[in-house]
Amino acid sequence: MARHFESQLDFIFFFYGLSFILLGALCLVLARGRDDDRGTTIRLIGLFGCVHGANEWLDMLALIAGDSTEFLVVRAAVLTASFVLLAEAGRNGGITRDLAMPGPWIYIPILVAIGAIGFVDGIESAKAATRYLLAAPGAILVAFTVFTGRHHDLHMNRSLMAGVAIAFALYAVAAGMIVETAPFWPARTFNQEMFQRVTGVPIQLVRGLIAVALAALIWAAWGRRVMETLDYPGYSLHLKRQFVGVLTTLLLVLALGWALTDYLGEIHRDDVESEAAGDVALLVSGLERETTIADAMVKAIAASPSVQLLLGDRESGRVTNLSMLEIDAGVIHAMRGLIVNRAGDIVGSSDSSDQSWLGMPNLRSVDWFEQAIAGRPVHQIRVDPPQRVPTYLTASPIRDAQGEIQGIAMLEISLETLAELMTRFDQAFFVVDARGLVIITNRRDELFRTLWPRPDLPRLQIAEQFGASGRTMLAREIFGGDWVEFGGRRSYVLRQPIDSTQMSLVLVIPVKGIFASRLLGIIITLQVAIAVLFYFFGMDRGVRDRFERKLREELLSQTEDLARQAATDPLTGLANRMKFDARLNEELARSQRSGRPFSLIIFDIDHFKEVNDIYGHPVGDQVLVRLSRTVGASVRQSDLLARWGGEEFVILLADTEAAAAYETAKKLRLLVAHTIFEHVGTITASFGVAQVMPGDHADTLVARADNALYRAKLNGRNRVELSLPVIEVVELSPTA
Repeated sequence: MARHFESQLDFIFFFYGLSFILLGALCLVLARGRDDDRGTTIRLIGLFGCVHGANEWLDMLALIAGDSTEFLVVRAAVLTASFVLLAEAGRNGGITRDLAMPGPWIYIPILVAIGAIGFVDGIESAKAATRYLLAAPGAILVAFTVFTGRHHDLHMNRSLMAGVAIAFALYAVAAGMIVETAPFWPARTFNQEMFQRVTGVPIQLVRGLIAVALAALIWAAWGRRVMETLDYPGYSLHLKRQFVGVLTTLLLVLALGWALTDYLGEIHRDDVESEAAGDVALLVSGLERETTIADAMVKAIAASPSVQLLLGDRESGRVTNLSMLEIDAGVIHAMRGLIVNRAGDIVGSSDSSDQSWLGMPNLRSVDWFEQAIAGRPVHQIRVDPPQRVPTYLTASPIRDAQGEIQGIAMLEISLETLAELMTRFDQAFFVVDARGLVIITNRRDELFRTLWPRPDLPRLQIAEQFGASGRTMLAREIFGGDWVEFGGRRSYVLRQPIDSTQMSLVLVIPVKGIFASRLLGIIITLQVAIAVLFYFFGMDRGVRDRFERKLREELLSQTEDLARQAATDPLTGLANRMKFDARLNEELARSQRSGRPFSLIIFDIDHFKEVNDIYGHPVGDQVLVRLSRTVGASVRQSDLLARWGGEEFVILLADTEAAAAYETAKKLRLLVAHTIFEHVGTITASFGVAQVMPGDHADTLVARADNALYRAKLNGRNRVELSLPVIEVVELSPTA
């Protein structure tokens, strides 16, 4: 599992950064419009999330495009800035909880200490110190602030706030205590490598999941606040559905994006592995071609009859058949050819410098002689320390007619020409011995260095022989093919043993192309995630506008209903006296401006008290309702029929002179007299008519119409009387 996650670090960094950017955006939205201390804390957390998420994407770019010292410093600075924002959010939250907190000056010594640690121990140590000094205390203070403030913010759900506090406490552990490996305690022991080794999961994935949980909890809190702001049952249901829909869709997009990214990377990965296998086979075949010729030649020498005679010559110090060895060795351009007897004495050599050794048993303890005299094949690629020339040594036993080993034939050829040709190869390759020591390579700086750590091999031994440093390019020994860090960069490393030797060929291919393919999957995932968020939140904006419009319409309708109820008689549904007074004043003002006339008709039911006394008030109410509907259906839409009070009604006739109003009143009198009322039968009504006159105001006009109605009552009821300008109220009095 650890190897799998290690190959997915680019997508994990993308997921990590996306989670924190979403968290930051939600916090900034939640803090909008809040100018109190809590709003400041939430806003700082939002800025932290955005900056920290951007830093994780910078780490992803470093992994994809390669890193440099300058880029590492920039990323460390952005990381520090993000944790300063987190620490400031915690400090501000602590102040709101009346804790004794230092002022902003506290960041000066902290940043100076981090800079000093980075200068002395390196950037990784500075990043570890940043997490200890800023991230851990900042996250803990934020968790404390949120948890203790869950009772104070009425807009937030207490359980959601408690969940946010727990998530920040977990983040304090994941981001503030599990840090980069550094040469001081506890970073030397409790670090990211230890966590991945124990759990099999990179800590970045855990931090990203915590950010997702925080974003979900804060989004739920934001949704609750919106639901309380827009108190509409349908919108609350919509928000709940949207919450589930967005989370489900985003998780599905991320899962499919991860699969797509891995698939695209796997396609290129297979191509790279196939190319590497072909390149390794080509390089190994070049080496094996040289070694196979030497192996065949040394076997031919060992089987030569003249060699038997050479071994049978017991005369010490005399060299025989030297020319034959020189000729055979010269055919393959061997550096040296030797014939050694069972005692380890050199009895024949192609090199004249070896003549002083003849007859001396100085090869008995040499490793290749021990292997060959025991009947085991000898195939060694090695380096001559003084000259640093790569050579191939092969030896074959010399047997008599009975098959007994009588001596050893050895040839050693130079691989310098082959090595020179191989250095023209594009990809980095290394021919290493069993110790991991580089013998042949096209990377001159790595020659005579060990590729992987060898704790069983004293470093001084290599350093003394070849002057090589103890630095290794690989963190561990590679068997077969693997995707690992090589020289600080993700690479595919393929190791192929060279037949019949203890040597291996190691080929290294940087994964720039693979990460480019995976980057395409990440970009597609990001685009789809953004499209999903735009769709859901765009839809939410539309739904919210629709619900707000409905709410406004309902409020407007309620307002209109209230206004209508305030201007309407509750029994008959006609305009009430307040509505009539307002309309009368409007008509008076219009008449005064334009000089156009209008008239009033006031009428009431004759002997209505008897109806109530005989049939009861409910029947009387039915008579009033029926009368209002009957008269209302007979007047013009431009006229206003209103209930004046009790059994009295009034009609305002726009643009109507007295004569026309009088005729209208007569028609209405006949209409009322011929209408059959349930339970009652027929009734009659008396009418008074008045036209507006110059100098009239509301009271005088109504008084004249009322006087006309009074005269109709005095003159026998069920009749219409027209108001004359000279008539006064006192003149119509029954006592006048």
